[in-house]
Amino acid sequence: MLKEHTLLMTVTLPGRAAMEHALDKLGLSAEEIDQEYGLVSLDPRQDLYALLVTESAAARIRAHGQPGEFSGPFANPKIEPFGPV
Repeated sequence: MLKEHTLLMTVTLPGRAAMEHALDKLGLSAEEIDQEYGLVSLDPRQDLYALLVTESAAARIRAHGQPGEFSGPFANPKIEPFGPV
């Protein structure tokens, strides 16, 4: 479990990518991502994936990342039912 708040980022990776590909491309360590969430394929035709990263990692990616290799960060609010259940 990460101690720091996480944010949702998207990244474009070639083909059937693994978490190691995302870590390498974004310059992250395994401690800066939510391992439970993992690397989620959003659009296989566009090689688009999502992952949760720490706030400090997101800031570093935005400051030093190359245009087009990532998007975000995006909010990741907890989704709960509305009203009585």
